[in-house]
Amino acid sequence: MSASRLLLDEMLSSKIAEQLRGRGHDAVAVTEQADLVSLPDEVLLAVAAAERRVLVTLNIGDFAALDAAWAAQGREHAGLVFLTTSAFPQNCGFVGAVVRALHIAVRDGRLPGRSEGRFLRQP
Repeated sequence: MSASRLLLDEMLSSKIAEQLRGRGHDAVAVTEQADLVSLPDEVLLAVAAAERRVLVTLNIGDFAALDAAWAAQGREHAGLVFLTTSAFPQNCGFVGAVVRALHIAVRDGRLPGRSEGRFLRQP
């Protein structure tokens, strides 16, 4: 299993992180750490980079823009995983679908590399 570390953005349920940890992954949700809640996106990306965590988010617009800005400045992060509501409808199956897809992506080495962004799809 990969040693990938994940940080789940604030709009993602801590249940996702809990279930990923139950499968042996190093996953933390922003909502589990009071000092991370309500941080500006740029600060959150910096925290993820400092902790070498791939940031998982539904906030594609803001984080894609930050990714481009960081690249222009020569700054690196551990990677970005973008979720879409078309790939992961926000219904009663959302948490399980995201957990399953992230588990498989980590297991199969399909997470983005350093300073890469990648859209996650359902397996």
